Amino acid sequence: MASFEAALTGAVASSLANIAVYPLDLSKTLLQTQVDQKGYEEQKSEESTRDRKYNSALDCIYRIFKARGFKGLYQGMTTSVLASFIQSFCYFFWYTLIRKYYSSIKNKGARGRYAGFSTFEELLLGVVAAATSQLLTNPVSVISTRQQTMSSKSSEDAKVGHIVKQIVKEQNGSITGLWKGLKVSLVLTINPSITYASYQKLKSAFFSADDSSRGNTQLSAGQNFMLGVLSKMISTIITQPLIVSKASLQRRGSKFTSFQQVLVFLYQTEGVLGLWKGIRPQLAKGVLVQGLLFMFKGELSKFIHKLLLVYVRKFAKPTIRNGKQFL
Repeated sequence: MASFEAALTGAVASSLANIAVYPLDLSKTLLQTQVDQKGYEEQKSEESTRDRKYNSALDCIYRIFKARGFKGLYQGMTTSVLASFIQSFCYFFWYTLIRKYYSSIKNKGARGRYAGFSTFEELLLGVVAAATSQLLTNPVSVISTRQQTMSSKSSEDAKVGHIVKQIVKEQNGSITGLWKGLKVSLVLTINPSITYASYQKLKSAFFSADDSSRGNTQLSAGQNFMLGVLSKMISTIITQPLIVSKASLQRRGSKFTSFQQVLVFLYQTEGVLGLWKGIRPQLAKGVLVQGLLFMFKGELSKFIHKLLLVYVRKFAKPTIRNGKQFL
C-alpha cells in the first residue's frame, strides 16, 4: 500500500506540476533541438533551417503565441503529461518498493538502530527504479517530442496514431523507432537519481534526524518546495548535455543515430556551450516542476492520511482487548 500511495501521489503531483509550467517545457524542447547548419551536411534540411529561429525561451513563447495563439503554447501537452504521469508512477512505485526492501535487509541486524543510506546507495536505488520506468515510458516520450517539434498545423498530423504510423514507416515497418533515444534515457536515469539522492541528503542536512525519520509528510509545503528546487538544480546542471542529445535524437526529421554523435556534433559546431544550450528554460522548468512536485506530493500524502483517519474513525469497528477499546 505504501508503494502504491507513493506512486499515485508522485504521479498526480508530477502531472499537476508539468501542466503548470508546460509552455516552458515546450520552449526548452524547441531551443534544444535547434540545429546549427555549420558542418554536418545531413542536418542541413529544410526543417533544421526553419527551426533555427528562437533566441531565448521568452522569444520562443512569444513567437508561438503570436503565430498560433494560446492553444499553440500547449501543443502536445496531453501526451507529455501522460508520459510524466506514467514515468513518475513507475519511478515512485519501484523506488519506494526497492528502497523499503533494501532497507529491511540492511537493518535486519541493526538491533533497533536505523542505518541510513549512503549517497552511492541512494544513487543506485534511484538508477534501478528509473531504468525500469524508462523501458515503459520511452515510446510516450518519443511521441511527445515529435508533437512538440512538428511544424504542421494540422491536428490530424499531431494525433498519436498518425505519429506512430509515421515512426513505424520510417523504420521500414519496425516499432523499434518508438524506443529511439532509449540508451541516452537509460544513461539519464542518473538525473532523477541525483535529484532524489540530493533531496535526501539536503533534508538530512537542513533538518534534524528526528524530523527526517518521520518522512516527507512532516515537512511543510514550502520546505518540500525549496528542497525540490535545490536538488533539481544540481542534477540538471550535471546532466544537461544528455538532455539536449535526447531531445535532438527524438525530434522529427533527426538524422542522428546516437547520443554520442549529437554531443560530438554540438561540440564541433557550437562549442562547449552548445552542450548546455537551453539550460535556462530547462532549469526554470526543472526546478519549478521538482519544487511543485515535492510540494504537491507532500500535501497529497497529508490529505490521503487525513481521509484514511476519518474513514477509520467513522467506519472501523472497535475491538476490545483486556477491557480496553481499540480502533
